[in-house]
Amino acid sequence: MPQSLDPKDVERLLRRRPVARAPDSLWERIQAALTSPETPRALPPLKRPVPRWLMAAAVFLAVLTGTLGGLYWSYRAPSAWAVQPVAGTPTIAGAALTGGDKLGAGEWLVTDAFSKAALSVGRIGTAEVGPNSRVQLDRGGLTQHRLTLERGRLQVVISAPPRLFFVRTPSALATDLGCAYTLDVDSAGASRLHVTAGWVELKEGDAVSVVPAGLVAEVAVGERPGTPYPPELADDARTALRRLDAGAGSGADLDALLAALHQPSDFITLRRQSGVTLWHLLPRVPPELRARVYQRLAELSAPPAGVTREGILALWRPMLERWRRDLSPMWSEDAESWWTRAARRLWERTID
Repeated sequence: MPQSLDPKDVERLLRRRPVARAPDSLWERIQAALTSPETPRALPPLKRPVPRWLMAAAVFLAVLTGTLGGLYWSYRAPSAWAVQPVAGTPTIAGAALTGGDKLGAGEWLVTDAFSKAALSVGRIGTAEVGPNSRVQLDRGGLTQHRLTLERGRLQVVISAPPRLFFVRTPSALATDLGCAYTLDVDSAGASRLHVTAGWVELKEGDAVSVVPAGLVAEVAVGERPGTPYPPELADDARTALRRLDAGAGSGADLDALLAALHQPSDFITLRRQSGVTLWHLLPRVPPELRARVYQRLAELSAPPAGVTREGILALWRPMLERWRRDLSPMWSEDAESWWTRAARRLWERTID
């Protein structure tokens, strides 16, 4: 194997090599190359990396902006809604529908005894306008979809957050809370609401009835919205319920109503529908009748833990809400998580 050279021997060999002087032309060429604009410059110093929190904030802002833009596009209330004839010859401003028509703000859609029309509720749902109906598209806010039903029938299906779709009748304001329902207005202006999915708020003045799926509520012009009741309730019991709602009911009226709601059933849904009626009735009857309402409600649906007879008779709100939640979780705001309630209230304030 070759032996390594001694460093001193290497130094002596290098000293013995002749040293040649580079020609001046070489240095001139090097100098010219260094000063030439085509010569690449030194790379700039590397920039500091972007902090991760700043990148995350930018991504979050982009996602939030895109989401809000999508919600705005989906739930914005257009100034005109598409409408199609379903049967007969509906009219807008006296002109017959021919297909591809639009109902503009302030215009009336009218049907006769033989005609129907399908109305698109912006991009959030549909409403079928029944015979002998008169419907106006109202001017609303940025996202508020508003109709006036002067008479006739609307069959509504909405898929959107709460409080985007409103129907004003001569006797009440129906506010959609995410649902499907039928709303009828008779020649006297009285309204009848039948909810088939979700729930609807029926309001007039400060009086409110929140009607869950499967129940019916009525309201006459100048009166408060009625207590929700099962649609199969007997006629005499309905009459008694109207008198109790109006504050003119008697013990005999309560007897008739309780007898109609007492029918035992193996179906928990039917028992709890009757329970919703009685829950609504608790604050509407005189104090001397309230204990009987409580007793029948407890027979249909036992009070949940923490709910006492004394608290309900005193109309203590936390206990009423707990029992309401037990009767119908989707009906009670108290059943929602805190963040769901906060998000819903923020949404409602945003669109008001």
